Amino acid sequence: MQARTKLALRISQRCFLLLLCLPLPLPAQTQPAASTAAEATLNKPTDFRSRVEIRNEYQDLKDGGYRNLVIPRFEYAVTPAVAFRIETPYIEYDPGTSGTVRSGGFGDLLVRGAWRATQRDGFALILATEVIFDTAEDPRFGQGKTIVAPLVYAAIDLPKVDSVFFPNIQHYFSVAGDESRADVSFTTLKPNLLTRWPNKIYTFLEPQFTIDWERDAKVGLTVELEVGKILSKNIAAWARPGIGVINRNELPQVYNWNLEVGMRYIF
Repeated sequence: MQARTKLALRISQRCFLLLLCLPLPLPAQTQPAASTAAEATLNKPTDFRSRVEIRNEYQDLKDGGYRNLVIPRFEYAVTPAVAFRIETPYIEYDPGTSGTVRSGGFGDLLVRGAWRATQRDGFALILATEVIFDTAEDPRFGQGKTIVAPLVYAAIDLPKVDSVFFPNIQHYFSVAGDESRADVSFTTLKPNLLTRWPNKIYTFLEPQFTIDWERDAKVGLTVELEVGKILSKNIAAWARPGIGVINRNELPQVYNWNLEVGMRYIF
C-alpha cells in the first residue's frame, strides 16, 4: 500500500508540474495561424504526421490494487492519409490482495494501420485496424489472446466553438491464443470532443462506453479529460485524469480512476 501511494504521488507531481506550464486561456486572445508541426496537427487532426510519444498512466483498481503503464508509441505517416502505429507498454501491476506481490514486465504489442477514406470541407472519415499480439511477459499483463480490432471514426468540424467532434466505434475480438484464457469480444463507443483554446492549449473529452459481449453484454463507462499544450514547434504535452462511472471493476476495461501524463514529438 505504501509503494502504491508513493507511485500515485509521483504521477500527481508530474501532472502538477505539467499544469504549471499551462497558462489560463484569455477570452479576448485569438489563436495564431498554424505554422509549426504541432500547431498543424492540432488544427488539422485528420492529416496524419509522423510522431513519437511517451505516456505514463496510473490506474486505480479494486481491492486496493493498481496498474501503472509506461507506453512508448511510434507513428509513421506514409502520406497525410495513411499512417502506421506501433506501441508496447511496460506494466507494473499490484492486485492489492493479500498473499500477492507486485510485478512488472512488458505487455502486449499493438500494431495499427489507418486510412483517411474521405476528406471534404468540415468532414473526414477514417478507417483503421489494430492487431494486439499476445506478447506479454506475464499472463496478468495481457489478454492471453491475439486480438483484432477494426475501428471507424469521423471528424466533424464545429467552427462556432473551435472544436472537432469525433464519433468513434471499435470492436475487439480474439482470433488466437491461450485456449485456457477467456475469449475477447467487446465494443467501444466514444463520442470524443476536441476543443482548441487560446495560448496553444487544447482539451480532449473522451467518454468511453464499453459493451462486453463475453459478459452478457454488460455496459461500462469511463470518462477522461485531456488538457494539453503546445510547448514548441514540435513538442506537445498533456495531463489526462479519468474516472470509472458505470460498472467499476466489474469489467476489465473500467477502473476506479486513472491519471495519465505524456509528451509527444511531431515531425
